[in-house]
Amino acid sequence: MKGHTFKRCPCGSVHDERGNRVNCPKKHGTWYYAHELPPDADGRRRQVRKGGFRTEKGAREAMTEALGKVATGTWVDYPKITVGEYLDQWLAGKVLRPSTRRSYAEHIRLYLRPGLGHLGLQDVRDAHVEQLYAAMRELGEDGEESGELPGDLLQRLLDARRYPDQARTLSPARLRRVHATLMSALNSGVKRRKLPANPAQYVEVPTGRRPRAVVWTAERIAHWKATGEHSAVAVWTAEQTGAYLDAAAEHRLYPVYHLIAYRGLRRGEAVGVRWQDVDLTGRRLTVAQQIVQLGWATEVGAPKTDSGERIIALDAATVQVLLAWQKRQAAEYEQAGDAWQATGLVFTREDGTGLHPDLVTDTFHRLRETAGLPPIRLHDLRHTAASLALQAGVPMKAVSELLGHSSFAITLDTYTSVLPDVAAAAAEAVAGIVPRKTPEPVDAEQQPRSQSVPTAGEKGSEANQKQTEGKTNMQVRGREPRGDRTHNPRIPGRCSRSSVDSCCDLHFSLSRP
Repeated sequence: MKGHTFKRCPCGSVHDERGNRVNCPKKHGTWYYAHELPPDADGRRRQVRKGGFRTEKGAREAMTEALGKVATGTWVDYPKITVGEYLDQWLAGKVLRPSTRRSYAEHIRLYLRPGLGHLGLQDVRDAHVEQLYAAMRELGEDGEESGELPGDLLQRLLDARRYPDQARTLSPARLRRVHATLMSALNSGVKRRKLPANPAQYVEVPTGRRPRAVVWTAERIAHWKATGEHSAVAVWTAEQTGAYLDAAAEHRLYPVYHLIAYRGLRRGEAVGVRWQDVDLTGRRLTVAQQIVQLGWATEVGAPKTDSGERIIALDAATVQVLLAWQKRQAAEYEQAGDAWQATGLVFTREDGTGLHPDLVTDTFHRLRETAGLPPIRLHDLRHTAASLALQAGVPMKAVSELLGHSSFAITLDTYTSVLPDVAAAAAEAVAGIVPRKTPEPVDAEQQPRSQSVPTAGEKGSEANQKQTEGKTNMQVRGREPRGDRTHNPRIPGRCSRSSVDSCCDLHFSLSRP
């Protein structure tokens, strides 16, 4: 492939005596290079030009590098399309779950196309992305009181909404999801050689942590009643869960809430269970599908993750609830006659059609209000099932498999806070293995209120303290070694006995393999 360099300056074209064009000798202007490319699919000639170099040497070095890429087949002919056109192409070619596709399309329509869609794909820089995110953070803020008018970028974001005056403030989690969509699209552009690099790669976004479930303790209930404030993710105690199930026991949809509360199914998984996936004799249930909600419309889809396809063991009480529901559904089938819709679903309406997920959620909240219990989401009933399993001593790994989490880390991060009695038992267990010299228990009135220097009236208590220094905490078994709190019990020389076999019980038990 051939190439050449040339100069462009305000002097215009300069020619020699024979009429050939020459470069201007003055020290101004910029240098360019041009070189041939392989013909396109139709056999037409192609050429590329690039300029802006301050010296001819710089232009020639860049041309040599470009020709080398052409020779080795690594040169990229970046297409001249806008970001909006590219995002449409990218989304059309993605293989996604329906709910994920809907989410991506919403991010593009409300944020990415208004903010970046008019720019050329090759012209996008990190500054453009940062400006978009800054405008997104201004959504929902009331600028009328201060008299400020929205900027052009913010106005485009508002115009993309059906009701601009109802734009809500974006949460950090929402901004991170939009950023994830943009990163996925641009990374695909880099892999497909439509972009040299991802301009959004090093743009900072608000950090966030997965919300952790907190328990509705008496203190939190009192605070909620006084202020109306409560945690985004909260779970009921065992007593509160029982109170809710007792209050909902006579309702037609009680079996749905019983199954979620005891076995931790997602809402879509619960309403999507089929009778062919339930083995009441073997007391197990297979999660093989779920009902996905897209706006108001619904469709049948696969579980949320690969690990979401799982087999769940059923307890005897849940089996009895499902048997009773099976009899009720059979009676409704007889009553409906030809109007019955054979969907094969476990939980249906009176005519056999499936339950809409929003109906299950709305009914759950009405029953909760009737029971007078503190608010939780229906999804938090699944969190409650996980917390109660941990309280019952089920290992964290088994809880992760029960919930169908894609990673054990998700379970560990979500349920680091457990029910109070579990935490209290853990605290006592830790305290019980630490050897300490402590005084005899005394009445609360006799205990010092601070660690400050004792007054003249308090000095008399120092003698009593010295008398109790030699007494050992009764939580610690065995005899405490003398003279060294951090001794190594495997070393016989630390004990007054002659050998490990005849040593004290503490040394003997710790020295055995």
